[in-house]
Amino acid sequence: MKPLDSKGRDDYFRRVADVLIAQIKAGTAPWVQSWEAGERVNPYNLKTGKSYRGGNATWLASVSEMRGYHDERWGTYRQIQESGGQVRRGQKGASIIYWQWESRRLARDGEGKPVLDEKSQPVYEVAKLERPRSYMYTVFNAEQASGLPPRPLREGGHQWQRNERVERLIQNCGARVEHTKQDRVFYDLGRDLIVMPHREQFTSAAGYYQSALHELGHWTGHPDRMNRESLVEGVQQGPKSLEYSREELRAEISSMITGDRLDVGHDGSRTAAYVDFWVKTLQDHPQEIYLASRDAQGISDYLMERGRMLEQVREEGVQDRQHGEPGASQPNVGPDLGMDREHPPIKIPRARPLSPAWPDSKPGRDRDLVIAR
Repeated sequence: MKPLDSKGRDDYFRRVADVLIAQIKAGTAPWVQSWEAGERVNPYNLKTGKSYRGGNATWLASVSEMRGYHDERWGTYRQIQESGGQVRRGQKGASIIYWQWESRRLARDGEGKPVLDEKSQPVYEVAKLERPRSYMYTVFNAEQASGLPPRPLREGGHQWQRNERVERLIQNCGARVEHTKQDRVFYDLGRDLIVMPHREQFTSAAGYYQSALHELGHWTGHPDRMNRESLVEGVQQGPKSLEYSREELRAEISSMITGDRLDVGHDGSRTAAYVDFWVKTLQDHPQEIYLASRDAQGISDYLMERGRMLEQVREEGVQDRQHGEPGASQPNVGPDLGMDREHPPIKIPRARPLSPAWPDSKPGRDRDLVIAR
C-alpha cells in the first residue's frame, strides 16, 4: 500500500471538514449533541476491542450519525471476515487515516548478514521514521455486515457508581475547584482555578460532572501542565477570538471522550456560541478537526492517567505511614477505578515557555458558559 501524498491528505481533510461543517450547522456533530449516560460509546475496533482515537474517532462518530448506525463496532473487510461476518454487497465503507511513525526492518550484523535469534529466526529492529507516513484504510460498521455476534452490552454500573468515578477523577487529578453561589462555570487561568456553582444549583448530578469535565479540559492547558497554546492565546485574545474558539473545540471534544470513558454522558448545550467560529475555521483549515481531536484525545488521556498516578501516590503514602516507613517503596499497581485501561500510560509533559507570557492580571473565563437551570 502506497502512503498518501500531501494532496491525498488535503483532499481527505477537505471531504471530512465539509461533512462536519454541515453537521455543526445542523447541530448534529458528535461533540455538539447531548446524551445521557450509557447512550453513546466511542467507536471501537471489533477485532481488537480498542477504541479509535483522535480524528478517526471523531470522524467515525460523525459517519455513524450521518448514516444512522447505532453499533459502535467498526473493522476492515478482512477483520469482519475474521470475526465471522461478511460485509453485505453494495455497502460503502468509511475512510480513516493510519499514521506510521516507525518502520520494522530486518536486523543485520557488521557484515550485512541477517541476525538470527537462538531459534534461528530472523531478528527485526524498529527504527523511527524521519517523517511519519500516512495510509488510508476503509472500515465498515458492524451494521453493514451479516453473521457477526451481537454487540456486547456496556456494563456502566449504577448512576452512583458512574458519579463516583468522575468524583474520584476530579479529586485525584489535582485540580483546585471552588464552589460559589453564582450561575457561571469557568476556568480562571490566572488563579489556576475551576469555579463552579454549588452542586444543588444543577438539575442533576450528571449535569454537574459534565460541566466539570469540560473545565478540566481547559485546566490541562495551563503552562505547568500541557502548556496548550490555544488556551493561553485564547485568554489573551478574548472570547470572541478564533483562538478562544479553538480552545473551546478541544475542551468540548475532550469532555465528550472522557464522559464516554467514565460513562456519564455529555452536555453539548454550550456550543452554540462557537458554531460560526468552528465553521469558519474548518472552511479555512480543513485539517483543524484532526488537530483538535488529537489534542482532545491527549487531554482525556492526561486526565485519566494523572488521576490514576496521584491516587496511587496518595495510597502509597497512606501505606507508608501505616507501616511506619516514610518513603518506602510500594508495588506499582494502581487501584481499579473502573476506567479505560486499554491505552498505555502517557508521560505528563513539562511546561515549556510561551511567548508572550500568560497574564496573571487577566484570568481566562468561559464567559458564555452560563448555567440557567
